[in-house]
Amino acid sequence: MVRKRIAVRQLVSFILRKGSIDQRFASSAHTALEGTRLHKKIQKAAGESYQAEVFLKKTLLMNGLDYTIEGRADGVIREEETMVMIDEIKTSETPFDLLDDAEKELHWGQLKCYGYLLCQAENLSEVRLQLSYFQTTTEELTKVQEVWSQEELTQFFYDLIQKYEKWLIFSSNWTKLRNQSIQELEFPYGSYRNGQRELAVAVYKTILTEQELFCEAPTGIGKTMSTLFPAVKAIGEEKAEKLFYLTAKTITRQVAEDAVAEMERKGLRLKSVTITAKDKICFLDERICNPDHCIYARGYYDRLNEAMFDLLTAEDQITRSVVEKYAVKYTICPFELSLDVSLWCDTIICDYNYLFDPNVYLRRFFTEEKNEYVFLIDEVHNLVERSKSMFSASLSRSQISRLKKTVHGEDPKLVRAVNRLDKDFVAFKKNCEGRDFLVQTEPADTFVKHIAKFTEAAKAWLPLNLQSEHQAELLAVYFDALMYLKIAELYDERYVTYIQVKGHEVTIKQLCLNPSYLLNQALKLGKAAILFSATLSPISYFSQVLGGTENPLCYQLPSPFSMENQLLLVSNYIDTRYQNREDSLEPIADSLSALISGKKGNYLFFFPSYHYLDAVYAVFSSKYPHYQTIIQASDMDEAEREAFLAEFVANPQEGLAGFCVLGGIFSEGIDLKGDRLIGVAVISVGLGQLNLEQDLVKKYYDHENGQGYQYAYQIPGMNKVLQAAGRVIRGSQDLGVVLLLDQRFDSGRYRMLFPEHWSNARLVTSKEHVVNEIQQFWNKKNLI
Repeated sequence: MVRKRIAVRQLVSFILRKGSIDQRFASSAHTALEGTRLHKKIQKAAGESYQAEVFLKKTLLMNGLDYTIEGRADGVIREEETMVMIDEIKTSETPFDLLDDAEKELHWGQLKCYGYLLCQAENLSEVRLQLSYFQTTTEELTKVQEVWSQEELTQFFYDLIQKYEKWLIFSSNWTKLRNQSIQELEFPYGSYRNGQRELAVAVYKTILTEQELFCEAPTGIGKTMSTLFPAVKAIGEEKAEKLFYLTAKTITRQVAEDAVAEMERKGLRLKSVTITAKDKICFLDERICNPDHCIYARGYYDRLNEAMFDLLTAEDQITRSVVEKYAVKYTICPFELSLDVSLWCDTIICDYNYLFDPNVYLRRFFTEEKNEYVFLIDEVHNLVERSKSMFSASLSRSQISRLKKTVHGEDPKLVRAVNRLDKDFVAFKKNCEGRDFLVQTEPADTFVKHIAKFTEAAKAWLPLNLQSEHQAELLAVYFDALMYLKIAELYDERYVTYIQVKGHEVTIKQLCLNPSYLLNQALKLGKAAILFSATLSPISYFSQVLGGTENPLCYQLPSPFSMENQLLLVSNYIDTRYQNREDSLEPIADSLSALISGKKGNYLFFFPSYHYLDAVYAVFSSKYPHYQTIIQASDMDEAEREAFLAEFVANPQEGLAGFCVLGGIFSEGIDLKGDRLIGVAVISVGLGQLNLEQDLVKKYYDHENGQGYQYAYQIPGMNKVLQAAGRVIRGSQDLGVVLLLDQRFDSGRYRMLFPEHWSNARLVTSKEHVVNEIQQFWNKKNLI
């Protein structure tokens, strides 16, 4: 059975929280490690009679079920002939007298619950409650005490429980209804596709054995349903509490929503919520999250619980449009509503960062290790670069220089803190001694201390100057500084610090070279994880860099489609290496013409850069003006992307050639089925441009395993190629051609990275050879 327990902090916050959302006070300037250090310092200074970190709990029967209410008091003080006292320590930069009543009520509510639990455990008639508030900017410790009787605390505690029990009754009734529907649910498509049952069984066993599974499931297997269905079954059997479906792209989240909807049409009752990025779902043109500027932030917590109960009792699949509907109805922030309602949902569909990003992960779920959660991580090949970015942080001199002008004449402590940072950047540039960059394996400790001083000064200044015209600029730098401090906590041998100089700009960055350990720590927050993608070769590489255990479960499924449906051509007559690109333009244009001359239809051409794309396009459009073409722009919004894809119509009367960038928005995650796309050309092996950061990754892995070039450049590049090529065959009836234009594809080091369903690749030695192979393919299919 899944544990039924309620944290004291969760209980108090849910029932007693009131007031508004205010981003100006949403983050603490001291880090978690610093907070822990201050707690221990205060606890130690309290003397020998101070018993630190006292675990308290009580089991209650509510709605016919046993629930354990539990929490850890910061301290219990026992001295002879004096009343037992419970201490709760809070650390912040805001002065105690500036705390609003709503926040104080939460602090005291937590203390009263601990008081009740201790009175019950030790049969105490009364207890002294002490709130110890440490202001980090002044190091002032304020202690406030109150004496409460067991009778008063009992009344307070059961008043909370009575209000919370309404939600437990809803949750319990829902769980019974949900579980029954899951037990009766059959696979929604009736029969399984090739490989689909095998994947579903592997996922189910992974959940039961509480392990991690890395799985390559080629297009066509139906990996979304194959992973969701067994995970939902596990929830119905109470083998898991919640399911997180984590993705990198909006379109993939839509596929997950569609799969849940399909199961609902077959009788499933499941509460799912999709979390949409704050910037996308915000109702305001300019997102300013404080009650002075946003009516949806003002009084948010006063209306939240009523809105959530209405939403949860009326809706099962809580998509973006549903969230927006109730947010408008109750005039509350849609983003925060989606986060808060997720506590009561069975499935949460969201971006990777809500689990992995140390700055925005869902703290309401992931405050402790080993929860009863299952993580389904889709298109997980994207997580390699995303995680390096999540676990890195930088600051620039231009940010500090602008801020230095802005805060001139403000609070002296803030001015000194900004000036110190500015001097640090001057010193960084001097240390580079005319070089473009400087790399060190240790963190810049003095700089980190100066950032901490700045954040403390900024946090003290912000609440005192709410109407200042400098608020927004200071707040932006403040949050970047907090992120830098957060990453400084994580810094170890898998990091480097580098300083880069470009003209007058100086940037310092803590760069994560190997995210595997941090990803592994995040995966441990659940009981099982399935990390899957259509392209995950070589799987040993991905399992290593994505946080797999020493011997992770790995599973590679063959493509469910016949290899005869796709013609794969590998050229050996075009050299796309940078020094030879000028000479390659006309041969590439001719080869692209040869590809599309075989059959009228829709094609996509993928290039390693916009510059190369533009150069080939100029030659192609001049030499072959009769072909209809469309080009991917570098800054397309969502509407422009949809318009681009809409050009690729079914049963086209005229052919269309789309020029796109490899690794961009059209090289993965799009689904042009049937004859909406019948051919793809990939120009180059996908290597990223040589740069400082990738070279640092290469150097790191050269030292770790002797495979620096492969880990930094070759494998990530080849994965882009596989993704782009995978746009062609999307269904069992699809037919198409893939042309790889780079002689390096014919080398052993790239052939070894070809997936199994590329084993029938055919070598072409000229554009005429391309024409012949393509004509034979389409003639054989009787489709010319």
